[in-house]
Amino acid sequence: MTVAAPAAWPRLEDVVDPIRQIIDGTAQITCLAHKDADADSLGSALGFALALRARGRNVRVVVPEPLPRLLEHLPGFETVETGGAPLGDTVFTFDCATLGRFGERRGEVERAGTVVNIDHHLSNTAFGTINLVEASASATGQVIHELLGELGIPVSPAVATNLYAALFTDTGGFRHENTTESSLRLGAALVAAGADPGWVALKSYKSRSLAQVRLEGLAVARMHSEMDGRLLWSEVTASMLEQTGADLQDAEGIIDALQSIATMQIAILFKEHSADRSKISVRSRDPIDATEVCTPFGGGGHRRAAGAEFGDPLPVAERKVLDVARRLIDSAG
Repeated sequence: MTVAAPAAWPRLEDVVDPIRQIIDGTAQITCLAHKDADADSLGSALGFALALRARGRNVRVVVPEPLPRLLEHLPGFETVETGGAPLGDTVFTFDCATLGRFGERRGEVERAGTVVNIDHHLSNTAFGTINLVEASASATGQVIHELLGELGIPVSPAVATNLYAALFTDTGGFRHENTTESSLRLGAALVAAGADPGWVALKSYKSRSLAQVRLEGLAVARMHSEMDGRLLWSEVTASMLEQTGADLQDAEGIIDALQSIATMQIAILFKEHSADRSKISVRSRDPIDATEVCTPFGGGGHRRAAGAEFGDPLPVAERKVLDVARRLIDSAG
């Protein structure tokens, strides 16, 4: 498989016929979301799987451990697998730029005979047999909607709900810079197809547990401000999880509180996964690119939102990442 992105991605019209042939000629298709799946990755996988099942296809939806319980409201979530049978020879992947994001499933993806890589990250490494990557799309869910249209597959209310959740969350509720005229028009089209925007908003942003809110309170209380408020960071430690009864999935959304500060150019949330493993979530504003904080450590993402994982204890990861962030802000003046 290739490991470097091409100069120009294939157009949808150039790959739709090969994708159709794969769908029609395969006994079982596996739809694979990335590790720590968000609504764009899992919503795209579920939406595509539901659409194919309605056409009589045998489709599995798989996510690497852990099961993303915060997304249990998505239609079809009850069919999601985390372990069990191997992925099989034909795998469709969703919203994943690199093989590393598949966690323990990476080797299976590398051994698969056919991999259809569907994504919207500019940093995608073209690991698929077929690479349908639209970097201009606001979400992978938008790419899936376009693909279903070209395949002539109808969008049911359940499919529309999954794709709307993907689009809605990846644009931050249509607040991020990747909100475009086309994404707003797609949102309207998905509502017309049966998605309930109020319900998706409720489940996405207004259905947090007490443990989540308490964990966010602790993290905000520990927030550090440097460089006149341009660098903001905090952490989620194992002791904080124990104190609040939360787990690392409950840390989702805390970064939004950090990036709400008016002076922010870089916001970083450090998360202690174990004694020798750490993760970061990064957000940025002009002129800083969030991926520049993460790519030195093998991570990546988007210009405004990125992440990385470390085989380091939390204090070591903090020291490494903060050094990079400070240099970026200094360079930006």
